[in-house]
Amino acid sequence: MADEFAEGHIPGAINIANEDIGAEQPALLPDKNQMIYVYCRSGNRSKQASAKLAAIGYTNIFEFGGILDWTGDIEKL
Repeated sequence: MADEFAEGHIPGAINIANEDIGAEQPALLPDKNQMIYVYCRSGNRSKQASAKLAAIGYTNIFEFGGILDWTGDIEKL
């Protein structure tokens, strides 16, 4: 969600909402073999998004739950 992303995200992250992932490849993720780290605020939507990405052919997905558990740097918009 855009408001959650603005409140704090991992530096360099891009925001693609779970609801925006469908049958079509997201334009912001052109390489289906690239390493993709998926997270959300608490971890529920990241599991759903990871499954959707796998279903459309992404092969290198690492789902690690929620930003609430992240201990690294955070940037805000």
